[in-house]
Amino acid sequence: MLKISTFNLLLRIITLGSKFLLMLGITKFLTPSHVGIYGMITTTIGLAIYIVGMDFYVFNTREMLSSEAQNSAVLIKDQFIVHFITYCITLPLLLVIFVINVLPWEYAVIFYLLLIMEHISQEFNRIFITLSKPVVANVTLFFRSGAWAYVTIVMLYMNPTNQTLWTVLLAWAIGVAISILLSLYYLKDLEWYSASKTKVNWKWIRRGLNVAFPLFIANIAVKLTEFLDRYIISFHYNKALVGVYTFYGSLANLLVIFANTGIIMILSPKVVKSYQEGNYKSYKIYMKKMTLGVISSTVAISLALIVGIFVVIDLINKPLYSGYLSAYWLLIVAYGFSVLSLLPHYSLYVRFRDKDIIKSSFIALFVAVLMNLTLVPKYGLVGGSLSTATGFLTLLICKLVYACKISRA
Repeated sequence: MLKISTFNLLLRIITLGSKFLLMLGITKFLTPSHVGIYGMITTTIGLAIYIVGMDFYVFNTREMLSSEAQNSAVLIKDQFIVHFITYCITLPLLLVIFVINVLPWEYAVIFYLLLIMEHISQEFNRIFITLSKPVVANVTLFFRSGAWAYVTIVMLYMNPTNQTLWTVLLAWAIGVAISILLSLYYLKDLEWYSASKTKVNWKWIRRGLNVAFPLFIANIAVKLTEFLDRYIISFHYNKALVGVYTFYGSLANLLVIFANTGIIMILSPKVVKSYQEGNYKSYKIYMKKMTLGVISSTVAISLALIVGIFVVIDLINKPLYSGYLSAYWLLIVAYGFSVLSLLPHYSLYVRFRDKDIIKSSFIALFVAVLMNLTLVPKYGLVGGSLSTATGFLTLLICKLVYACKISRA
């Protein structure tokens, strides 16, 4: 057990390190405009994954963890039937991002390829977590997010002809493809034959959509709170400044990545399952562990980001990236609030208080929209980061208020 835990931790650290080193390499070897385009691609894929996924995994996770859970292969099969339908509906609609020039048309094919593969890989990763296979989840996540990034960094450094955005995007696609193949291999032992003979449970799917859709709307609101600033900055300014903001945001987002990968993905299934089984003593123990882990990691990573930015800027050696550090400090605060909001979120989630989650998300989005529209045109990157920080602070406060009301009831 100790060896497995150590391996998991090491793999997570290597994967997390790749995020930082990749952004460092991209920022050093690509122009700020190309960094901006890369940022808009990753941001739009991050939003689009929620749209094509419809957050159906939220419902299926509860189903697979419930004491009455049936054949997991049947549930997974029916979940991907839902995703196939959402692909048919949403993928054509996403062409609008190229029509209105959010992204150049030359990246349309690779965008769709990355979007579909990233979504499939992410759903597989969630399934492994639900099935209590954290080692498999971390291995596939490493190939999805880590291995290709290290290869890309070497390619960018070794050969100037490789210093293009296409090198990064193609390496990304290969890495995600490998993670999907590995996932299919690790899932091969499930009862797929009996699942293939089982008819699609449309009644179960309709029930799942009714449960997942409100949370899907809430998560879209949260993601817009996080990413709206980049779109408004892109509209009012240029891709080079979007590149600077992407660089700052990618570093600050390490707070969320570390908390999710290192703590939430390990403890959240135990939190949900213990509460659903009525084992409230275990639930409180796991929630306490998750709270302490999230708070300590947020403080530690924040300090590292604050100290490390000066070394990073020296390595990049591009003056543009050192001119907007006020926005960077605010983004660290913003993502810190985002991470902390996950704690009352799970307190609400396990109790099926979906309406409270939705209300909190939309209040936060309203605040973020209002502030972005007001501040970004006048204050640029600082206005965007301040708007995001205020939005996430609002989200944290709202969820804490609702969670406290439940605990007192």
